[in-house]
Amino acid sequence: MDQNNNEGEVEDGSLTATPSVVPQPPVSGESSTSSDTSKQSLANDNVKIFAILGYVLPFLFFLPLVNEATKNNQFSRFHANQQLILLILWVAVQVFADNFLYMIIGYGAHSLVGLLSIGVFVLAVIGIMNVMQNAMKELPFVGQFKILK
Repeated sequence: MDQNNNEGEVEDGSLTATPSVVPQPPVSGESSTSSDTSKQSLANDNVKIFAILGYVLPFLFFLPLVNEATKNNQFSRFHANQQLILLILWVAVQVFADNFLYMIIGYGAHSLVGLLSIGVFVLAVIGIMNVMQNAMKELPFVGQFKILK
């Protein structure tokens, strides 16, 4: 048979199925890809907001873990773990300062406690910068510990 007239036929005369794609109508006036993209960007915005908030106020590290949209997100769990480590470090600095430094050194310990507190603050800023860059980098010196799995 003539191959030019019948696109579905092959030289030996057998028919081949040509795939047909039927476009699906968009739901409620929007295409499905734009709604999926908007949901993903909204979820990413929630993850970033919770992560930044957790670095500013480390005692709120658990917020991404209780929100349905972010609790199974690997990015939010990683940063919640880093925030918990930061909170434990901050509490350890305060307890160490109150119980030992002031008894041993006296009021001269204020400068040492101030330096340690600035160190914790710098770690929080590094964590915020990592969130803004969508990076899952561990905090220097203390980030390798895994408390939340």
